[in-house]
Amino acid sequence: MECKFVSCFISLLIIYITGVSTVTLVPSANPVAAGGNITLSVNPVISISAGTWLFQSSILAFWYPDNLMLGEGYAGRVSFNSSTLQLTLRSVQANDSGLYVLQGVSPSVRAEVTLSIQEPITNVSLTASKTDLVEFNDSVSFACSAHGTPLTYSWNNGSSEVTAGVNVQLSNNGSVLTISNVTRYDTGPFTCVVANGISNGTSRSLYLNISYGPSNLTMTVLPEKMGYISGSNITLSCSADSSPPVLFYWSYNGMSLNKTGQTLQLLNASQNKTGPYTCTAHNTVTLRYTTATKTVRIIDAVSAAEVTAVNDVPIFNMSFALTCEVLGPVDSVYWMKNGLYLYSDSKVSLSNQNKTLSFSRLALSDNGKYQCVASNTVSNKTSMAYTLAVNYGPWNVSISGPAIAQKDSSITLNCSASSQPPSDYSWYYNGSQVAKGAVYKTGPLSLNSSGEYTCIAHNNITGNNGSATWNLTVIVGISSVVVTPSMPIPLASKGLQLFCNVTGDYKSISWLKDNRTFSPTSTATISADNTTVDFLPLQISDDGAYQCAATNIAGKHVSIPYKLTANYGPVDLRITATKEIILTCEAMSQPPSVYHWIFNNDTDVREGPTIAVPLMTPVGSNYTCVARNPLTNVTLSGSYIISDYSAASPLQPSALVTALLLLALPLLTLWL
Repeated sequence: MECKFVSCFISLLIIYITGVSTVTLVPSANPVAAGGNITLSVNPVISISAGTWLFQSSILAFWYPDNLMLGEGYAGRVSFNSSTLQLTLRSVQANDSGLYVLQGVSPSVRAEVTLSIQEPITNVSLTASKTDLVEFNDSVSFACSAHGTPLTYSWNNGSSEVTAGVNVQLSNNGSVLTISNVTRYDTGPFTCVVANGISNGTSRSLYLNISYGPSNLTMTVLPEKMGYISGSNITLSCSADSSPPVLFYWSYNGMSLNKTGQTLQLLNASQNKTGPYTCTAHNTVTLRYTTATKTVRIIDAVSAAEVTAVNDVPIFNMSFALTCEVLGPVDSVYWMKNGLYLYSDSKVSLSNQNKTLSFSRLALSDNGKYQCVASNTVSNKTSMAYTLAVNYGPWNVSISGPAIAQKDSSITLNCSASSQPPSDYSWYYNGSQVAKGAVYKTGPLSLNSSGEYTCIAHNNITGNNGSATWNLTVIVGISSVVVTPSMPIPLASKGLQLFCNVTGDYKSISWLKDNRTFSPTSTATISADNTTVDFLPLQISDDGAYQCAATNIAGKHVSIPYKLTANYGPVDLRITATKEIILTCEAMSQPPSVYHWIFNNDTDVREGPTIAVPLMTPVGSNYTCVARNPLTNVTLSGSYIISDYSAASPLQPSALVTALLLLALPLLTLWL
């Protein structure tokens, strides 16, 4: 009856309580390991004179002033401190988990807390439905189990957490992990972690053996080149991602080579081994295949290249072509002129895979050295230079030589033309052939040799001719030009004429003196026809080399020099004496005078300009010097009288001698 009463009383209190103070319940631990003790405290500590402790719907304790009652089944397990309102439970078990409520009647208070009583995690184990799988084909389920309550499950693949996704499912409260269509990255290690509030446990690691591949098949060719020259050693190799390792098979041009292994070697490879090589990778577990193919180009080297002319002869303004003859496989051909690359333009074009170089119309600027370069992937060959010389002409035919020649002379005419190759030349006079060759040298010319001379130039390659004409005039020439004087012995202060004597036809005469043009003076004039120079009179200053030049249309003819010397004297005779009484006689004369001495006017004593007077010669003795011009035979004398031996005074020519000389000069002139 007592319990029923208390229950009814508590129910009524709960129904009619309207105010609740703000307090909280603080457990000494939460969660709590099974078998341990737990104390629930009130915060803040308050005084409640009447109230209850409830677990779920069961009463743990009920008190009011001076009375305490414990619920059924809790005697010995529950203790209550009415001062602090603390409630202690001993040896708690999992079924002690739940809601704990403090209900105060006086004052009106309500506080609650939920306790979790848990058993420790033990015996965590992991199993798999199978461990040998094939990538993309198989699925696997992992089951995780453990002892303890309550349980939560988490999964790891190595250091990465496994979560639910497209191919990953978690079931049975997370204790079962299922992976659909496994991949090579699902090999593990897989572990499961089981935990509750008070402990956790990790399973052992579990690995999966996942067969995969082949994938990422890679084929390499070493050395790596676009092409390989014949005779090369080439290594082909394959690699692939696969478990277990794959088997490799090799084929060429779709035909099996009966070769297995990761590498295939081509030793001393020849051009006929060019083609596609295929590596096939096979996984004996997954039963999958994959292939990789590479085309290996093995090429013979270009062994020769030569430039030849398609046409026979290159001729100006005509079409022409060169071809590049190649031995060996060729990928490309290009051309060079004088070492520079050639490209197609309006003048030249390339055809026949660039092997033919064509000129639409040859120009002289096309002359040069041409080469072709033939190449393939593994080699190239440059031809020897072909020298292209464009044949042309003859152009600009011309003749050089004299246009006027003298009768009986011989001349040379030269004919030239711009031509490749050099032209042949023929000469014609008045329509008749007279010579062959570029140079025509005539024989002695006559007046009938005047006329038109024609040179015809002929190019044997182009077949073209060119011509030029030359007009020659033959004249009677000047055969001699001589200067002659009017008297054989020119005398100063006398008149003289120089004559220009010309044999042959001339147009003009001019005079030279000492190789310079002679100009008339007041005493030397030139006649109106320039044939005579008059000296009126002849001066000593007129001395010099005189020439006359006669000119006609053939040219100028100059005489040999005439040496003009004005003869005179002797004049201005002087006798000088030394202390030793040596007498010297001097006179001005052209040519120089000859001298002789006369003693006392009757005795010839010496020839020559000097005489030594003997000692003891009587004073008053007379020495006379006679100077004679050997050309004109004119003489002049002077005397010297011995007065003493310490001084000597010459005698000048007497007035009588001078008068006689003046009378003798006209007679000498008439004699000459």
